[in-house]
Amino acid sequence: MGREDETEADPMAHLFTKHYVEGGLETLLAHIAELQKLRDACGGLGIDITDAQFARVIILSMPTPSWDPVVGALAGVLDPKIVISQLNTKWSRRQGLTSTGKDSNMVFQTGTQPKCENCNKLGHVKAKCWARGGGQEGQYLRRYNSQTSNTSTPSWTLR
Repeated sequence: MGREDETEADPMAHLFTKHYVEGGLETLLAHIAELQKLRDACGGLGIDITDAQFARVIILSMPTPSWDPVVGALAGVLDPKIVISQLNTKWSRRQGLTSTGKDSNMVFQTGTQPKCENCNKLGHVKAKCWARGGGQEGQYLRRYNSQTSNTSTPSWTLR
């Protein structure tokens, strides 16, 4: 009987015993996708795995001791989407992936900034752009609007 046959025969047992191997052939995304398939297979057999239970399964499937700090921080999290997002972020950092580029293998894209279609700068959109043609053209904040230097006269005095 092959490994796939064992998984089909008892998906719940496999769900609770599957572990991610750091540095192995399986990526974290593939590991989590496999856990989701096993959860779905359990559901097909009438075994309901709640979100809180699935979050725990994911957390406990991570290797120790290298993931202990991450797992410890996620101990009270009951939402698997949050768990997956946090693990993915940490995994990406460990792999040297930056948060500025989009990776098609990422479950969630986090840390990206909007790019203005008006001035092509990062951090805002056209509706909030102060440059000519933007939605808030010329409406600079007071601190940006005063470009004059006041180096000769301090704004405070000593008594």
